[in-house]
Amino acid sequence: MPEKLITYTQKFTVYRTDGDHLGHVKLGALLRYAQQVATAHAEAVGLDDALYRKTHTAYVLAKLALHVTRLPRVDEELTLVTQPERCKRAVNKRITHFYDADGAEVATMDSRWVLIDTEKRMILRKHPEQFDDQWAEDVPLELPMRLPRVAPEDCETLGTQTAAYSRCDMNGHLNNTRYADIVCDVVPWQVWDSAQISDFIISYHREVPRGESFTLRRAKLAEDTFYFEGEREGKSAFEAQLIFKHL
Repeated sequence: MPEKLITYTQKFTVYRTDGDHLGHVKLGALLRYAQQVATAHAEAVGLDDALYRKTHTAYVLAKLALHVTRLPRVDEELTLVTQPERCKRAVNKRITHFYDADGAEVATMDSRWVLIDTEKRMILRKHPEQFDDQWAEDVPLELPMRLPRVAPEDCETLGTQTAAYSRCDMNGHLNNTRYADIVCDVVPWQVWDSAQISDFIISYHREVPRGESFTLRRAKLAEDTFYFEGEREGKSAFEAQLIFKHL
């Protein structure tokens, strides 16, 4: 039986390909670092692809919130420390802290994961025994995750987005981190030139399989706040909110 690891630490360097035109790390890159450290942590305690195949299960991300204290820059070394909480009401909470080389926390992520039956395509409220007792009983920190209610008619329609090859993952659908890339792409350039991301919240309602498309909508709720919604086949695929702070 693999050793129990309540927390897990991994270092990442912000590659230049992860930087924007001002040299700041892109939002999607931060989410990919967090996804990678979560995957490495799970594998370290025996929750690997072989077990998922054996139990016909997979972890999927239901929602997350990210708070940025200082946006890291290219070439910086970041230390990510992640800690998940045991399953409660079918959800595993995972808190991930991002620290810079001086030990200062630059970002915090609160992500909520659910285990699904890949054959029945349903959320498992009772996990297979191999998944029990791996994580902490409680991880008290949590970030606000409530999204505003915005009617479709109050949004601007920005065309369609497709789950193309470069956006899809091993599960054959649009990877959760690519939604961040998509919404960032429709933020006006003048915002990126004058402000930085402060907070990002996203809820994943319905997967977008490879090759499928959804309609993207955007609403400006305040000077520095944008709301996004993706609709596929008449149902919401996701909702998100980006909040900026001026430089």
